[in-house]
Amino acid sequence: MDDFRQYRLGKDYSLKTIKSQDCYIRKFNRWMKEKDIGLQSLNSQNIFSFVSGERKKGTSPANLKNQLRAIRIYLDYQIANGSLAYNPAERIRIQDTVKKALFPPLEEETLQNAYKTFAGRECKTTRGKAEHQRDTVALGLMVFQGLDSGDLERLTVKDINLTEGTLYVASSRRNADRRLKLEPSQILSIHEYMTVTRNQANEKKTGSEKLFIKQKIADMVSAIVEKLKTVYPEIQNPRHIHSSVIQNRLNKYHIRQVQYMSGHRRVSSTEKYKKEDLHDLSCQLNKYHPIK
Repeated sequence: MDDFRQYRLGKDYSLKTIKSQDCYIRKFNRWMKEKDIGLQSLNSQNIFSFVSGERKKGTSPANLKNQLRAIRIYLDYQIANGSLAYNPAERIRIQDTVKKALFPPLEEETLQNAYKTFAGRECKTTRGKAEHQRDTVALGLMVFQGLDSGDLERLTVKDINLTEGTLYVASSRRNADRRLKLEPSQILSIHEYMTVTRNQANEKKTGSEKLFIKQKIADMVSAIVEKLKTVYPEIQNPRHIHSSVIQNRLNKYHIRQVQYMSGHRRVSSTEKYKKEDLHDLSCQLNKYHPIK
């Protein structure tokens, strides 16, 4: 378990989360021993059986989700150390709440036109111009690189390499790090923002290396989208932009490329944006789902 603990620490799991996961893994290993199921012979039906048995004991769907997540991570670790060839829990999901359906994706052309329209807005005051340039830079990173408010909040000045035309997005507890290409139309705006207007546009925080120094980045992003909606009412919210970028990427690139560009630690996180995979998974859950 020590090696497994180091594996999770390396993936930014907190000590509290690791402790909870250890309890779930011990329970699962006891169950495997009782059923005389070895790690090499473990399959999806075994895991469905385990989950079904836990549900019959009265375990809540939310708790089952946590147990299944821990099992999935444990089996990923077994793949990493060469004990398993694939993860039989990879595509099994338990839904304890009704998820909202994805809005129809915004076309790439619509997103780019929205960016151009927003960037071309006129502002009269010096402060207003500086804030607008900050918002234009943030919107460009949302539209072209698919960043969300969490990504924007973690960005630092050092993450931008205008010479190479790249952007580095650091990892978080949920997402992996990645390096993305900047579009030529972004370069001049980002350069001017970083060298001239950044301090004018943001709240005063001396010595901060953050690209966006504003305290509540999520509020800034929401305000940007509200302005966009006056011209493009089909844009629902920041999440709509983010999901549209990912869905548009899936039409152009291999799913593993999209996984990297989106910062998803698991390919399954990318697959949920594919309509055909959503349909297939729905059929599987209707047939096998232990919570009915």
